[in-house]
Amino acid sequence: MTQRRLIAGATAFGLMAGAGALTLPAAQAADPDEPTVILSEDFEDGDPGPLVQNGAATLSVVEDGGDKALLVTGRANDYDGIKTPANLLQAGGTYTFSAQLKLASAPGTTASARFVVEPAYSWVGNTTVSADAWTTVSGTFTAPAGADPATLRAYLGTADLGAPYDYLVDDVVITGTAASADGGTWQPTPDPAFVPGGAGNPTSTPVAAARGTGNAVALTFDDGPNPGETDAVLDLLRDSGITATFCIIGQNVQAEGGADLLRRIVAEGHTLCNHGTSYADMGSWTQGQVETDLKENLRIIRAAVGDPAQPVPYFRAPNGSWGATGEVAAALGMQPLGLGNVIFDWDGNDLGEETLTANLRAAFTPGAVVLAHDGGGDRSNTVDAVATVVAEKLAEGWTFTLPQGGAAAATAGITSGFETGTDGWTARGDGVSVTTATDARTGTGSLLVTGRTQPWHGAALDVTAGLPVGVAVEVSVWARLAPGQQPASLKVSVQRDNGGGSAYDGVAGAGASVTADGWTELKGTYTLGAAADTAQVYVEGPVGVDFLLDDFSLAPFAETPIQADVPALKDVLGSQGIEHVGVAIDARETVGAAADLLRKHYNAFTPENAGKPESVQPVEGRFTFTQLDQLLDFADENGVEVYGHVLAWHSQTPAWFFRDGDRDLTNSPADQALLKARMEAHIKGIADHIDARYPDGDSPIWAWDVVNEVIADGDTANPHDMRDSRWFQVLGEGFVDEAFRLADRYFPDAELFINDYNTEMPEKRADYLDLIGALQARSVPIDGVGHQAHVDVARPVQWLEDSIEAVEALDPTLLQAITELDVNASTENQGADVSGAPVDPYSPAFRDDADAAAEVGYYYRDLFAMLTDHADSVESVTFWGISNARTWLRTWPMARPWEQPLPFDDDLQVTPAYWGIVDPSRLPARPADVLPPRIADSPDVTAVSNGASGAKVTYALPSAIDTLDGVVPLDCAAASGSRFRIGTTTVACTATDEAGNTRTSSFDVVVTRKVPGKP
Repeated sequence: MTQRRLIAGATAFGLMAGAGALTLPAAQAADPDEPTVILSEDFEDGDPGPLVQNGAATLSVVEDGGDKALLVTGRANDYDGIKTPANLLQAGGTYTFSAQLKLASAPGTTASARFVVEPAYSWVGNTTVSADAWTTVSGTFTAPAGADPATLRAYLGTADLGAPYDYLVDDVVITGTAASADGGTWQPTPDPAFVPGGAGNPTSTPVAAARGTGNAVALTFDDGPNPGETDAVLDLLRDSGITATFCIIGQNVQAEGGADLLRRIVAEGHTLCNHGTSYADMGSWTQGQVETDLKENLRIIRAAVGDPAQPVPYFRAPNGSWGATGEVAAALGMQPLGLGNVIFDWDGNDLGEETLTANLRAAFTPGAVVLAHDGGGDRSNTVDAVATVVAEKLAEGWTFTLPQGGAAAATAGITSGFETGTDGWTARGDGVSVTTATDARTGTGSLLVTGRTQPWHGAALDVTAGLPVGVAVEVSVWARLAPGQQPASLKVSVQRDNGGGSAYDGVAGAGASVTADGWTELKGTYTLGAAADTAQVYVEGPVGVDFLLDDFSLAPFAETPIQADVPALKDVLGSQGIEHVGVAIDARETVGAAADLLRKHYNAFTPENAGKPESVQPVEGRFTFTQLDQLLDFADENGVEVYGHVLAWHSQTPAWFFRDGDRDLTNSPADQALLKARMEAHIKGIADHIDARYPDGDSPIWAWDVVNEVIADGDTANPHDMRDSRWFQVLGEGFVDEAFRLADRYFPDAELFINDYNTEMPEKRADYLDLIGALQARSVPIDGVGHQAHVDVARPVQWLEDSIEAVEALDPTLLQAITELDVNASTENQGADVSGAPVDPYSPAFRDDADAAAEVGYYYRDLFAMLTDHADSVESVTFWGISNARTWLRTWPMARPWEQPLPFDDDLQVTPAYWGIVDPSRLPARPADVLPPRIADSPDVTAVSNGASGAKVTYALPSAIDTLDGVVPLDCAAASGSRFRIGTTTVACTATDEAGNTRTSSFDVVVTRKVPGKP
């Protein structure tokens, strides 16, 4: 076409691209800031794509002067026409828009036209166009940082339509420069024909660890294929019965014999890795240059293999020079692969066989990725070294596997049908019996579990071999209670053992209420986050419940990639003044899609269990740091800070802390000294280990929960209604002082917090503030106050704000943190005391799960509007779980499958809770009000009567608030100011909201006679 080639700013590369193509940047652009054509559409192929219809216009490609153009007719609105696809424009990028327009109207007709960029409807290049000639409409636009690429879209708009008019458009070109440093996540050039590399949820951070446990390595070869050496390596691997990963260079595939070798690599079951088209160092390349090279190498590989979708799930940067390559590779569906353990078989080193053999032996460490070369020079000595060491390691029982991430695990999974026996399942716990039974769901056999006297008792199966590190699996087992049993909640869990320590993980989603009347499936997902010595899956439930199991399976599971085009929570809340945005995790969240979500949305995390006393020091003097180290190392590698949890707690603390042999410690001076010494040894042991691991004060830990849950929910005989824990029984209130003084001594750079749940409840708030004030009066080094905020949709946000303001009034220099946030949608919420299960069963507050999710979203809206108002004192917010599938509320204290308490759903996709924080305008319609007002618990009132007729008693009305209507009136009987008889009178207070929902609460008025015994 020649008629309308009038566009300024379009590069020659963009205009030479095929019609309708979304173009790619040149591989060796001289200036990374040079504008790149990201869309060029001339309609010569008869298709408007990739542009899409906007509004109700009719689009058709027509001939105009020997050329093709797009005719836009049937316009009822000024925006009717064409629009760019989602995710083309990126946050922070600068774009030049250009198009040719001509009105399809009577000669002499004019109108204004411009590009309009949503969602802010920014005008770009407003120009007068006419029916007499083609006119260029062009202008430049810079997308704001943090913009959502899914909604950042441009359309052609015109002047208001006094009467409908049509127009022709041609030569639509958009050029752009890379996003600024704070412009959001880089996205590849939109190309619907592109087939990604095939990695499942790749991360931009290179991995350098093998799948599997124990003596397992991932053997990788770089710089091939190369006739001679690659042939020899393949012969060796074939004869040894092992597979490896080959990092392929495109120019070697195109060289003589290269394509044949590549086809053999694939045919013999090896895994491919993209190593670039050449040996060029990509460390200084722009994302666009890297993208072009990696896509070209994929094309070369796939063309040689004859499969346009051939998986190439890994990428390794040539020369180990990463630059932007990791980010680009992950975006293109390839997991960046670190160098791992190298054998130094390249120029400048001793390449003798003896040296390389010794180097290779040293490189074989459990869980390592081992790098050797089969190309790039004479690698014959490398091949000989590999032959020697592989034979040795096979004889020693080593296994060969893939690196973490990348391709899906090649495993058939594990199944149990109990048709011929227990299939390897064993009793978990003393006195537990595991036997076969004939009451089966399918077939003729099942597993009967009886004799359970602890909640964790049950049946267990070693699944170490079926849990590759970093690979998501789906776990399913069918359960039924034994005849005569009442309904009970069962769940599936995993025990991980490392270096003498154990961790216990719930299988996300695998919990349900089970009956004796039929079979119920317990199904969920699990990812082993780091190598474990052993791993076992087990089924557990309430004490005394007997149950049957059948049809167990464990198999690989394809995770859903996270949404890259939504704003990060840490950015949104950080801009509003909340510095630390965290999430509770364990090792599962350090790999796969969960790790991607963590990196994107959070700048801090709390170890859910790995820092608790029973995890760190299960036996006196034997510290086990493997679980905690895995998390701290992940934080250190990813620039994430850690909120430590917890140094002193009544729960999940081994019994040995409070015993001297077989004797319980008392509050004698000797026993107090012993317990203080144990507290110091525990805190010092943690500090010494972390200081050694991260010298020079470079630990990722920024804060610690020093003491946790020290205030009881009700009245106690202790000062401040302190919990009557073993810590308190031995040391009294002073155990809190001692813990903080020790933490200050051994963690001088960390912020030190007290932490508790239900701090928003008025009675507990008063006790909490009294204790904190007493600590300050004694000059205890407390830096911050934690509010767990395990709340429900009917618990007033105002109560939490009252608590935050009370702390601010006590001492405005105290930091405050929301430490364990989740919002449940149950009719009951009896707190978070894991030391005792609530008596009343929980039930859903909403019949419809979508309504529940929406209401949780509105609660988050109101909660974060309040928290950001107090951002000067609220230093940190931590969500208690990465996703709804991982929330403890789904299984505690019973199966609660309706709970949706977090910003991300079971598949790590955003929920209404997320939008309540980020953009409340995107919340669904609020459901009908079915939540009764919440009435604060009130203490009993006491009075003394001078006579037999009782006494007039005036009492303060308790707080009554509705989450929609605010403060609601209370009707109390008997009324304040009434005469109360001698004895106890229960006062019932009723609150009714505007929707007619009613709640009643009560307290006692106790009147005693001034003269005891007188009638």
